[in-house]
Amino acid sequence: MPFDLVANQPVIIAIRYEHSITIEVTTNSPLIDHFLQKVKLSQSVHTWLNYAHDLKIFFTIVALPLEHIDRQSCVRFMEHQTRAGFSSLTINRRLAAISSLFTELHLLDPDAFPRNPVTPLRRDRQQHRPGQSLYRRQPDRIPDSIAEKDLQAFFEVLPTWRDRTLILLMWMSCLRISEVVAIRFEDIECSNRSIQIHHGKGGHSRIVFMDRYTFASLNKYLDDERRTLFPEVDEIFVAFKGPARGHPLSVNALQHAINYYAKQCGVPLHAHLFRHTGITQLVLQKMSEPAIRKLVGHKHANSLIPYLHLGDAFVETEFNKAQAVFSPTNSLNFSLGGE
Repeated sequence: MPFDLVANQPVIIAIRYEHSITIEVTTNSPLIDHFLQKVKLSQSVHTWLNYAHDLKIFFTIVALPLEHIDRQSCVRFMEHQTRAGFSSLTINRRLAAISSLFTELHLLDPDAFPRNPVTPLRRDRQQHRPGQSLYRRQPDRIPDSIAEKDLQAFFEVLPTWRDRTLILLMWMSCLRISEVVAIRFEDIECSNRSIQIHHGKGGHSRIVFMDRYTFASLNKYLDDERRTLFPEVDEIFVAFKGPARGHPLSVNALQHAINYYAKQCGVPLHAHLFRHTGITQLVLQKMSEPAIRKLVGHKHANSLIPYLHLGDAFVETEFNKAQAVFSPTNSLNFSLGGE
């Protein structure tokens, strides 16, 4: 369908779900169809889903034709999201989807889409102008981790080996929630307790490992709960109740389960905290940074910096530990009063 058939019409994006899993994204814009198809082919399926979701939110709120989106439209969207209580992180992520869309549109038709409303380009159209993007400034974030007593309280309310195994994989093996629900039988190598992750963030594959407790929990789940049920389902983790019974467990279903158990034990937490806690523990145990990055799927050398800066209390403890072996009074010719 040529673009001129939908010119001057507000963009409409529809997302169809089946058993809490996205199965189809449709729009009334061939250009957005092209963009989402490009993302789906070049990046991970999770990035495609996130872009589709964020673009749907943007165009539902702004309700303008694609060619009418400008800087003021994006600012109005930011104001709406701020009033609705969304964090800078969420607003920036949604702006990034808009920015990526208009970068692609500019490549397709620079005359119709000469500028990116989120991140203006220089005259040579090769570099962003510093300080002129709409992204909100964010303070450096120190990843949260779950206290040991809270982990114990949370595990005490988990009723099944399935749910215990899922949490252990996100915690001890540092998996993302989208990665853990996608594990299939063929991905498991029992001889070395490893799992092949096929579609991690950015579409990268990697190998992760299970400790012996997680591996034992997985076997308990398979022997006592999954047994021979649903042999046609390749995914290991399935729903046992409700309309989704017999279908692979979805990210949405697992998130709801975690929220439910968190309320039961009175511990405010969310799925990604388990991964943060696992990475933090590996850092504290001084596992080598390259090995941690390979395990958790981080590509950049500085990706662990937030985990290395674990707050003032940790820095103080490490400083005192390091200085305990060095005494200025032994090395320098002076003494403190009373020594």
